[in-house]
Amino acid sequence: MSGFHDGGMAATTFTLVTTAPRPHLLTTTLRALRAFGGAAVSIALLGDYGPAEAGIKDPRPRPVRAG
Repeated sequence: MSGFHDGGMAATTFTLVTTAPRPHLLTTTLRALRAFGGAAVSIALLGDYGPAEAGIKDPRPRPVRAG
């Protein structure tokens, strides 16, 4: 016997999930205000721009001068 009961095959059903639960709009808005507000206060009042490694770097390669 190969593991099937009574010689028949068992059917497996899968539930199709088409949407994922999303956070409420108010929650997302408050989270964004907190993040950007904290950054604005940090820069305006404290003059702190964060670590030098953070942020967007120049993606263009620098030419090497032969000299």
